[in-house]
Amino acid sequence: MAPTDRFQLPLRWQFVPTEHAQDRSVRWIWRAYTQTGKLAMESERVFETLTDCMEDAKAAGYGQP
Repeated sequence: MAPTDRFQLPLRWQFVPTEHAQDRSVRWIWRAYTQTGKLAMESERVFETLTDCMEDAKAAGYGQP
């Protein structure tokens, strides 16, 4: 019997440093791409630390098989 869940390809995750316009500090965003290079998800906000950015990405599925 075939499974009823949709097959999900793994996403390629990218953590992007961005420069804040006012104080020129480095902030972080994350993006997830499909295997064909299409943007699948993106962080909804900008993070002050890479750790905070990665924690938000984990909540969205980063690091899950």
